[in-house]
Amino acid sequence: MSGSRRISMIVSLFVLAMSSLFVVPASAGTQTAATTEAVCTGAGSCWFSWGRITAGDCIMDGAKWTLNRDGSASFEAVIFSSDSDDWWLMWPNALDSSGFVLGPITHGGDPKFVRNTVKGQWTWWFDAGSFDARFFDRIDRMRLSNSC
Repeated sequence: MSGSRRISMIVSLFVLAMSSLFVVPASAGTQTAATTEAVCTGAGSCWFSWGRITAGDCIMDGAKWTLNRDGSASFEAVIFSSDSDDWWLMWPNALDSSGFVLGPITHGGDPKFVRNTVKGQWTWWFDAGSFDARFFDRIDRMRLSNSC
């Protein structure tokens, strides 16, 4: 292997190693991905929380889902948009420890949760949902797919 090729490989490996030092877990920091995950904390209920999530002109901050053994679910967060006529859309799913989707959290049977925003104003969003309680003991994490 030539000297310049060896240096190129070493630099590439160094960049890969350094990038792994800055990985942020789903429960902290700002998220800009369309899909984010958080890990269950709790026993009789699973609590999931996220840091700031952004999508387009919209921001969701302090998102928290609680999934209860009886199949009920509750959600809260604050949302913001710098533009008018924006709507925050969210599709939550429960996953097992291997990342397999156990099923959606639904709102009146619909897997999509929707809330409008007010231009330039933080708005509190509280919602309730349900899921198939038969898979509660298998829940390990939760995935939010978002759009605004």
